[in-house]
Amino acid sequence: MSERAVQFHKTRDRIVHAAVRLHGEAGVRETSWEAIGKRAGVSTATVYRHFPTLESLIPACAEAAFAAGAQLPTSAQLAGMFKGLTTPSQRLERVVAESCRCYERGEGWLDASRKEAAGVPALADAVRTQDRALDAIIAAAIGGQTARARKGTLKALLDFPFWKSLIDAGVPRAKAPAVIADLALRVVEQPGR
Repeated sequence: MSERAVQFHKTRDRIVHAAVRLHGEAGVRETSWEAIGKRAGVSTATVYRHFPTLESLIPACAEAAFAAGAQLPTSAQLAGMFKGLTTPSQRLERVVAESCRCYERGEGWLDASRKEAAGVPALADAVRTQDRALDAIIAAAIGGQTARARKGTLKALLDFPFWKSLIDAGVPRAKAPAVIADLALRVVEQPGR
């Protein structure tokens, strides 16, 4: 890659990370391109060159906030995620650990995106994509053996709003994955239904 291309990508990354932080601090609709440029150390015109609209910026922010979870996972990605894990419990523990890491890394942006999704179509799309990705990951983790009602309960436990509610209630961040995993395993291991 040429030096110019490298610099282009570095600038783009600085803009995206500045936007993610500002969206988490002030909200998506309250964050100006000028503020993003200032935080990223570039001009407002540079921000517009990379991201002419909010609709072009949001997917890049989602990718940064979700890390690998901004798009629907492929079968190969799911297989890699669960490689060597033979039981639904082991796979579920992996999902909880990875989800909590993602939520902690992107907490501010994820919170803002959930709160503002109704008024910003690009955010609504990002939230729907994350929702579908979580569905696919849960299905791959527990397979077809779990009843639909249990899958719904698992999804509620594994989704960002539940993690955020635990943090807001004072559960230490380091303990949240264990709390969620314990509850999720109880749902999966429930006899009947």
